[in-house]
Amino acid sequence: MKLFISLFAGACCLFIFAGCTNAVEDLSRVDETRYNAAYAVPLIDSEVTLNELIGDVSEDIFLTVDPDGLLRFRYSGEVPAIGSDVVFARLEAVAQGVFVPITRSPQAAPFGGGSDIDIDEVRIKGGVLNYALPNRYDRPVNVTLSIPDAKLNGVPFSVSARLPAYSGTGTPPTFENQNTPVELKDYVLTIPNDSLYFEYSIIDDNGFQLTPPIQTIVAFSGLRFSYVEGYLGQELYDGGRDTVAVDFFDNYLEGEIFFEDPTITMTLTNTFGVPALAQISVLNIVDVNGTVIPITGTAVEEGFYFNFPTTPGDTAYTTFVFDNTNTNIAEVLSARPVALDYEIDALINPDAETDIVGFLTDSSAYSATVDLELPMYGTASNFVVRDTFPIDLMDRFGEVVGVDFRLTTRNGIPLSVRVEGTFLDENDNALADLTDGRLQLLEAAPIDLDGNVTSEGETLVNEVTFEQDQLNAIRSANRLVLTLNFSSARLGLISARITNEQTLKVLLGAIVRVENR
Repeated sequence: MKLFISLFAGACCLFIFAGCTNAVEDLSRVDETRYNAAYAVPLIDSEVTLNELIGDVSEDIFLTVDPDGLLRFRYSGEVPAIGSDVVFARLEAVAQGVFVPITRSPQAAPFGGGSDIDIDEVRIKGGVLNYALPNRYDRPVNVTLSIPDAKLNGVPFSVSARLPAYSGTGTPPTFENQNTPVELKDYVLTIPNDSLYFEYSIIDDNGFQLTPPIQTIVAFSGLRFSYVEGYLGQELYDGGRDTVAVDFFDNYLEGEIFFEDPTITMTLTNTFGVPALAQISVLNIVDVNGTVIPITGTAVEEGFYFNFPTTPGDTAYTTFVFDNTNTNIAEVLSARPVALDYEIDALINPDAETDIVGFLTDSSAYSATVDLELPMYGTASNFVVRDTFPIDLMDRFGEVVGVDFRLTTRNGIPLSVRVEGTFLDENDNALADLTDGRLQLLEAAPIDLDGNVTSEGETLVNEVTFEQDQLNAIRSANRLVLTLNFSSARLGLISARITNEQTLKVLLGAIVRVENR
C-alpha cells in the first residue's frame, strides 16, 4: 500500500506543505525593499492520470494496463533454474566404472540408469576407454575390438593388432592401452536393448576364430554425458522455494478491501525435452498478522503440464493462471496478504508413457516466474493506512508569519480519500497537525452498476492555514505521519474499476504572509 500512500500523499497532501517549502523559502529571501504583507503564489495546476502519477514503481512491482485500460499492480518473483542433474547423476554413477570381461562375441554390457529407464542414445563429454586383449595361444593371432554403436563423427570405434604366440610362461603378449586410454569426448553411443555391444575377434593364421582367453577386458571410467535420449523414467525435480513480497498492505490499520478477479500467473521456461507436470508443493498467502493461509483448488491439487521442446536447443514456454475459477484466491486475498510463499516441483514423464522418446542435455533446465496481480477493480470501505515521510524544514521560512493554502481537486478516479497528518520531532513529540482534524482530500467519481466511472466527482476546495506559532512549532519536525482513509464509490457496495483514462485535476495555490520591516 506504500505505493498508494506515496501516490495520494505525494501528489496531493504533500503538495500542500512539502511541495511548497521551496517557494516559501524563495519568498523569505526576497530583498527587503520588496516586502509586502502577502504574496499570492500559484504552485500546482495539473491534470494527470493515475498511471502518470505512479510512474516507475520498483524492480519487482509493475503497473500494467489491460487492453480495456484497467490498471493492475503486479508483484513478481522467480524460481532459480532447476537443471537436469538428477537423470545425469544416475547415469554417471553407473558409468563411473564399467568393467566388461569379454567371453564371447558379441558381448553385451548392460548400460542404463535403472530398470525404469530405457536409453536409446547418449553423447559423451568426458571419460576414457581402456582395454587389455591378451593372446594365450601357442600361435600368432590377429585381434580386433569393435564397438559398432560407439561412433565418433559417424565412424564406429575399432582397434586391431597382431600378437605373437604365447610361450606358456610369464605374461602373455597383450594388446593394451593402460598408459594411452582412448578419450571418449564427442563419441555418440546408441544403446539397443539397454545394452552396449562389443564385438571381438581373435583369429589365428589359418583363419580359425578362437575363444577369447581369460582376462580379455574392456573398461570405461569417468564417463560424463552431454545428452541423453530415450524414455528417462519418472523423476521429481524439487523446485526452489521463494517468496514474493506484497507491499499493498504494509501500512494497513483497519477497514476492508476486496479485489475482483485477482490472479497468480506462473510462466515456465523449459528446455527439458520430456513431458513434465508442474506440481505445486507450496502456495500460501501470509497475511498482515503473520497467518499462513493455503491457496487451494483443483489447479493446486492437480498441477499443470509443461510444454516441452522436441528439438535440442529449443525452448518451450508455458503460462498457467490461478484465478477464481480454479482456486479460492479471491477469498484468500481478502485476508490482506503481505507475501506469497510458493514452491513449484517438476515431475518428468508423469504418465509413464514409455513410448514417448524424450531428451535431456546437460544444460537442460526449467525456471518459473510467478506474478501476483491485483487488478484495480474491487471495493474499499474505510481502508485505513498510515506511513511516515521524512521532512527537513529547519529555518526555511525566514520572515514568513503565515501561509494560506488553497487546494482544489476534481477527481475522475472512483476513490475518495481523507487524510490526517501529524508533525513529529526526533523524540516522537507531536508538534502540530497538518490539518484541523480530518481533511476530505478527494471525492470519489460516481460509477455505474458495472463499476465504470460515469462522470468526474465533485469539486472539492480545501483551505489550510499555518500561522506563525504553528510554523515555529514545526521548524524542528523531522517527519510527517500521514493517515489516509480510502473508500470506493457507492460506499464500497459495488466494485469500481480504475483505469488509465481516469484523471485527477489538482490546483494548488498559496498566500504567503511575511513580517513587514
